[in-house]
Amino acid sequence: MAMKARRMVGLGLAICVLTGGSTALAGTAGATAVGNRTLARKQAEWLLTLVPLPVGAVRLRSAPKSLSGPIMGTPAVTSLVDRYEAWQVAMPFARLQTWLREHRPRGRREVGRTTSWGLSGVTAVGQEYAGSTSPAWQSSDLEIGAAPAGQGRSVLRADGVVVWLDPRPLPDSARGPRLRVTIAHGCPGSDARYVGITNSGPGLKRRLLPHGRPTSGLECWYNGVNGRAFKLTRVMRLGAAAVSRMARSMARLPLSHPDGAVTVCPLGDDSTEVVALAYAGRPDVDLWVALTGCRYVANGFIMTRYY
Repeated sequence: MAMKARRMVGLGLAICVLTGGSTALAGTAGATAVGNRTLARKQAEWLLTLVPLPVGAVRLRSAPKSLSGPIMGTPAVTSLVDRYEAWQVAMPFARLQTWLREHRPRGRREVGRTTSWGLSGVTAVGQEYAGSTSPAWQSSDLEIGAAPAGQGRSVLRADGVVVWLDPRPLPDSARGPRLRVTIAHGCPGSDARYVGITNSGPGLKRRLLPHGRPTSGLECWYNGVNGRAFKLTRVMRLGAAAVSRMARSMARLPLSHPDGAVTVCPLGDDSTEVVALAYAGRPDVDLWVALTGCRYVANGFIMTRYY
């Protein structure tokens, strides 16, 4: 049986959903894309101040051809800040490699290294060091690369690479029929035709759930393509305490995201969970939870980034 037409690309970020676990917020109230990009630029520039340099290193006006980009590669996102500097060093390549191992950026933890090879042997080496953490960015790294330059000389390149986060939620834009679940009417027997849920009422375009405490809830689990395809497999009704815990967990899910990122999802079977939450003075609020592949939570208006 063919899988339903649901989202098949994502970011591969692991977080905890509907289990009471917590994850740090990926954005802060009042954050803007411009503000986060500005903070990322400052972070990248600060990282470059940490680069250890051999005595006599001469700054280059442009990057050498042998080190034309960040030594660990350029992240495939558009919300990227990359600040770099390059130098020529009067030191043979083998000696410079030893010097770099002995002179690391103070207070930075090494998180990766790379070696490039050619017909003549090693053509470049690089180390990656973790930068600071912030709600404004997904990752922050200092990358230092080195390559031979002939005649007993070498070249160095350092990059402050920061992937900043866009705090504007992703739209829940899947095309196709949408399901509506209410606590009063219970769980439908199948979700075979649906690509998501639909909601009405205010407060759902910037948040997964509205302000206030839900009073009760209903969880509906559905098979994907395995077993009895797309059939209802489990139903659970939630009291006030359980539904409050769920709402707090949902409030911790990150809505901010890198822009322009495209990755391949792990294999998913299209199994889903639909959650209906009751609030005083408004219609029930539904959530659509993709349980496998590139998982996400959506409310019909917005969705979390994939994880």
